[in-house]
Amino acid sequence: MKTALLLLALAAARPAAAQLAAPLGPKPGTVVPAEFFSSPDLVLPRLFEAAIGHSAEVEQLEASRQMAGEDLRLVRKKPLNMLAFAASYNYGTVPFFASPEGGQQRYQFNAFNQGARAQYSTGLNLVAPLDVLLSRRNTVHRQELAVSRATAEQKHKESEVRQLVIVRYQELVLARAAVQHYQDALQSATVSRKIAERRFKDGDIQVDEQMAASEYYGKALLALQEAQNKYVTAQLLLEEIIGQPITSIMPRQ
Repeated sequence: MKTALLLLALAAARPAAAQLAAPLGPKPGTVVPAEFFSSPDLVLPRLFEAAIGHSAEVEQLEASRQMAGEDLRLVRKKPLNMLAFAASYNYGTVPFFASPEGGQQRYQFNAFNQGARAQYSTGLNLVAPLDVLLSRRNTVHRQELAVSRATAEQKHKESEVRQLVIVRYQELVLARAAVQHYQDALQSATVSRKIAERRFKDGDIQVDEQMAASEYYGKALLALQEAQNKYVTAQLLLEEIIGQPITSIMPRQ
């Protein structure tokens, strides 16, 4: 008789406990694949990539690194600013002319005695301050160090993002395990309460024992709700870091 009563109470308690402990995520109907929690070697690299791509600080550091690289290229091309190509064209007379006898130039006081003619000139000018020339190597090296520093800062920030993702992922896994534990505890508490109510009606136990079973059930229900809230919070924090739902991380079957 007692065995049959226990089986009936267990069968009646399972639907109620499952209904109370159903929500495991912020959105009803959202099912996270079990592989997400059991395969960290597969999931974490995808979380890292999504989190780094979503991080505004990493994006800012990437822009700073690119700017430092552009400054380095400008510094290397700076000597070109010292070169100037000049060309001119004139038309008129000049005070010198070449004699037809010897080909030597003789000065003509009155230049207007000659016919007008075109004059062309081209040239390449180089203006190189000594301080710029002497310090060019140091300037280039200084800018190379700026690029290295920007790259190191970006890598350091990416490492911080990965560490944060690991922490949030472990918190989510632990929260899920806690929810599963308290689901089982609530199911056991439901069975105990059903049995206690029936035994109390049959006069087999005192009211204190029946009240203790009800109190145990209430504590189990509250513990499950707290665990579910922690799970939802951990999931939302992780999704905030990666910038997308965690269900989109795993490939669709």
